[in-house]
Amino acid sequence: MPLAFVDQHGSQLYYEDTGVPLQSSDYTTLVLIHGACFQGAVFKPLFAQAATQNMRLVAVNMRDYYGSTLYSPSELAELGSTDVDTQTKALRARGLEILTFLLWFIREENIPPLMLTTANGEFGGGGVSLLGWSWGNESTLSSIAHAGELAQDDTETLAKYMRALIIYDPSPRVFGAPASALDESYNPLNDRSLSAEELKRAFPSWVSSYYSHSTDMLDAFPSIGRDELIAGFSQEPIQKPHYLMPTLLRMSNDELSRVVNEGAVMRSHFLYEAVDGKVYTDNARNALRDTTVWPDLRVVLVWCDMSVSEALLSTWGLLKQVEGDWPAHGRRVHALRLRGANHFPHWDRPARTMQLLAEMIKSTRVPTNVEVQVREVERYGLGHAN
Repeated sequence: MPLAFVDQHGSQLYYEDTGVPLQSSDYTTLVLIHGACFQGAVFKPLFAQAATQNMRLVAVNMRDYYGSTLYSPSELAELGSTDVDTQTKALRARGLEILTFLLWFIREENIPPLMLTTANGEFGGGGVSLLGWSWGNESTLSSIAHAGELAQDDTETLAKYMRALIIYDPSPRVFGAPASALDESYNPLNDRSLSAEELKRAFPSWVSSYYSHSTDMLDAFPSIGRDELIAGFSQEPIQKPHYLMPTLLRMSNDELSRVVNEGAVMRSHFLYEAVDGKVYTDNARNALRDTTVWPDLRVVLVWCDMSVSEALLSTWGLLKQVEGDWPAHGRRVHALRLRGANHFPHWDRPARTMQLLAEMIKSTRVPTNVEVQVREVERYGLGHAN
């Protein structure tokens, strides 16, 4: 079982790794951070596609998930505190754990650093990109926000490798948004009328369904207002055909047992949901608006236009910020819309998703304002072979 120590207390993170692509010395490494309830195994369909893009994938299980160290009682108490400074400390720790993992993996595996290929300083192969999916962006944003706290040698080491931050179909809470009202963006986690058993049944279908949101609303991103956005949401999932049924409901029992970790939700995730929004707002602001550390880090926002409405709300909110009061020295945000994708394109369309992620990570284009690129993931023939 591959494990990496990530703090002075002996905490470990479990990970799975595709290894070095055959006969490649210039591959790019992509570290994948899962969302709430799910584990790194949710990315496994991508593994078979990595070598075709000269990529090495590393799927990490965060603390409290399979193989990784559970939170201690004192850590849970910090996370569950009502004191903003204590909550900030808890979130900071998650970010530093990821940075420590990156440093350990770079040194342990001797991965290739970023390689310059032109006189203009454009990057070729090599380097490390970091992807947070859904709730996982809480930790990846924290890692960038707190990178300046590392020892100078460690910051300089990572500067030779850090290539891109991928914000992948994010939860709105990771940017500090309050829990959405149920009538504007339904989330069973916010539905206090549900019992624990009802929530257990409702969540898989809700989070992994396909939703046919208004085409006019989607095409107008991000220029529309909040009311127009919410009016264009579909809260009812598509029922047919079979390949557009909820992803989790099409998984086998064995796949579900590897992908889902309900225990982590009950132990710690509900504590994260209760953290003051200011903690998340400051975290995202420090990560994305301040380029003191790693000013050339590429930021890619990938959003799925048949995902849950909460993810669309989150995407719209970030793009609105970039379009509005974004500082001149803030990080440039590249936006990619995956047309026809629900919250799980890495499972339903792994080949196409891997191709698109590789293209965005390796692109040298620099946006000057909000620019939403659109790519099809194709809404047919879903399955691991595609």
